[in-house]
Amino acid sequence: MGKMITRVEARQDEILAYLSRIVKMESPSHEKNKVNAVIDVLESSYREIGFTTRRIEEDQFGNHLVADLNGGKGPKVLLVGHADTVYPLGTLSRMPIKRKGDRLMGPGVEDMKGGLTVMLFGIQTLLECGGPIEGSIRVVVNSDEEPGSPTSRVQWAELAKDVDYAMILEPAKPDGSMVFRRKGVGIFHVKVRGKAAHAGAEPEKGANAIRVLAKKILDIEALADLSLGTTVNTGVIEGGTEPYVVPESARAEIDFRVPSLEEKDRVLKSLQSIIEREDLNGTSATVEGTFHRPPMEPAPGFEAFQNIIDKTGEDIGVPVQWMDITGGASDGNNISALGIPTIDGMGPSGSGAHSPDEYMDIPSLFQKTALLSAVLNRIIGNKG
Repeated sequence: MGKMITRVEARQDEILAYLSRIVKMESPSHEKNKVNAVIDVLESSYREIGFTTRRIEEDQFGNHLVADLNGGKGPKVLLVGHADTVYPLGTLSRMPIKRKGDRLMGPGVEDMKGGLTVMLFGIQTLLECGGPIEGSIRVVVNSDEEPGSPTSRVQWAELAKDVDYAMILEPAKPDGSMVFRRKGVGIFHVKVRGKAAHAGAEPEKGANAIRVLAKKILDIEALADLSLGTTVNTGVIEGGTEPYVVPESARAEIDFRVPSLEEKDRVLKSLQSIIEREDLNGTSATVEGTFHRPPMEPAPGFEAFQNIIDKTGEDIGVPVQWMDITGGASDGNNISALGIPTIDGMGPSGSGAHSPDEYMDIPSLFQKTALLSAVLNRIIGNKG
């Protein structure tokens, strides 16, 4: 393992240069060609170190990259990242990549092109210093994670088949903590249908959809339980046409975050009761949506996996910290739900994701590269 740390230290300039290269390639989720350009670079890099690759073609979003390296009958490890960012084209002109001391700033540098760089160079260091592997590695880089992985999340059951361990290269928390629990996320669309009428001359002939929606929103938001970590946020609301018309329709989009499957079930049951209740004669309500990311809870075998990472960090002198739960979701939610021991936050630390203040801590980039390489070596490295 000492050779791996030395190797990472020797190639710090190369690692930073690669990260800078892909950060300068703007890749908003809905810009298919731009995201595919990043996928092209990554695919070429994995082929150069011996991986076989394929693409999962998509129409609306970029194509997803799957890269495999089979070395023997040992464990199979899944490494996951995403190539898309939240920043619109042209952001680089206002938010250029730049270094300030130990911080590297730029759109997507933390979330999550830093993690993509750790993943590539961690594997490369393993192969250079550890000899032939005794297990297998599958790398998946999807292109639609930021909007909730609408096309890639249905692929995980197949992509994670026979996987023993999964590591998600999303950024660590600002203090370096990794994650093993994430809240489940559900987006729901509530619609209310009423009856239009003249608001002054014949208001009694109408049924106000906005009034009904407002009551339902208050009751839905009351489902939040901060003591447990369940949150509810009404983020969009629309309704009506003119102030002198009793509104015939109204709609809202509501975000739910739940810490457990038990809370998910409670929220869904209560939400349905609120929607089915008639609050005003002549109105009706419907709800559409789902928890597209289930709560990420430790799967069987997680504690042993966590111990491997703790012991490896101790051996190579890289501090390892853990956060119990976070409200942000990732592909780790869906993968962990398959019963696979999953560690998230294996990327470098930083802060300000999705904002003009996004940055990555440069030392953590090298630390996580060394840690990933050493963890892989402990799990699937040559034991001869």
